Amino acid sequence: MAVVLVLEDDPSLQFTFSEALEGAGHEVHIASDNEQAMNELRRCNPDVLLLDLMVDGGLSTDVANYAGYSAPDAEVIYVTGSGLFAKGELFTMTRNARMVLRKPVDLRELITMVGHVAPESVAMTITA
Repeated sequence: MAVVLVLEDDPSLQFTFSEALEGAGHEVHIASDNEQAMNELRRCNPDVLLLDLMVDGGLSTDVANYAGYSAPDAEVIYVTGSGLFAKGELFTMTRNARMVLRKPVDLRELITMVGHVAPESVAMTITA
């Protein structure tokens, strides 16, 4: 089981992502904006951050960068419906970015990606 922090400002997507990840055996924490995400990050020490790229009228890259210091082993998966950074620039902007999923998100792909980037000991527990 991985601890996953989901930053998503759309309540229906929050619910959908949370249900899918919890159904796959992960512990899920939810945030609706960057400030909540940073507070939750300090509280839950996640293995994986699932970050909507566009929140608060800005980017969630600040949360990823903060996680690089406060939870250095946490991996980041960005979710976006925008065409920003279409050439992979996110991977140079935040050192812990591992994947970018495009909306609409295939929930099976989401679950697979979270399992893939989770630390080895966590991933082995999930598949065992």
